[in-house]
Amino acid sequence: MVDILLASYNGERFIREQLDSLLNQTEKGIRIIVRDDGSTDGTGNILEEYRLRHADKIELVGDRSASGSPARNFMELLKYSKSEYIMFCDQDDVWDPEKVHKMLVRMQAEEKRCRDGAEPILVFSDYEVVDANLKPLPIREDSLQVAKYYHTFNRLLVQNYVTGCTMMINRTAALLAGEYDSRMLMHDWWIALYVSAMGTVVHMPEKLMKYRQHGRNDVGATDVRSMKYRLKKLADRKVSRSKDTYYAQAELLKERYTDALPERIQRTLDEFLKIRTLAKPARMKALVAGGYLKSDLVRTMGQLFYI
Repeated sequence: MVDILLASYNGERFIREQLDSLLNQTEKGIRIIVRDDGSTDGTGNILEEYRLRHADKIELVGDRSASGSPARNFMELLKYSKSEYIMFCDQDDVWDPEKVHKMLVRMQAEEKRCRDGAEPILVFSDYEVVDANLKPLPIREDSLQVAKYYHTFNRLLVQNYVTGCTMMINRTAALLAGEYDSRMLMHDWWIALYVSAMGTVVHMPEKLMKYRQHGRNDVGATDVRSMKYRLKKLADRKVSRSKDTYYAQAELLKERYTDALPERIQRTLDEFLKIRTLAKPARMKALVAGGYLKSDLVRTMGQLFYI
């Protein structure tokens, strides 16, 4: 059985298409668990309609209090999942009919590779960037926010490469998630970080979903090479403070998992946390030496400038 965790909030415009794409999966051993985050539009009525029509597939979480963020909503959803495999689902995308099946096959192959069968594993796929009408957007793939995928722990400390709606985790990975903490930058980033530290992260290059961009996304695909994007980032004061959030998330990781981290990962984490105590030239040198870098040259230059 695969649990698909769907976090909804004011999604009446697109959520029917997404639910239909989940119900049309070729892998029939699925359960869709939905938690609405206090929607004020017609989302709740749509969800109830689908639950009544597909009671064997759809479960609505009774708690409809607002959590205030997608990260917290998804972390709350994890508490209701009991299956061996878990996927995360946004309300406005459309999944390929083979998505669950193909990812499950790859996940189970990875589990067979593990010697003890109890390793946390995360598998994630690619996506096609589309507009509100599901038409492909003219964004070059090498210009996307994540044009290259790095799975290593040092890279994940400063940038997330795993989009939540593309990922599947096994039960071991789910059990390690813990309670939500405001220091978690996003649920997908947090999960990718601790799985990379203690288990295996696997990238599947196949595009298995349409990633819809419509102007109201909490997080989305961005053309990071555009001048508009670069100027916006240079003017954004939050960017200059982002390093503090990276360190805060790393501190949380250290607090929760120190005893479980392999020695080399513990060493990498400790060296990263030391960087904030150094003078700026030494910080820049340590970031480069430790490989704590962003995915492309322009973003790395910005990182070193603000750090």
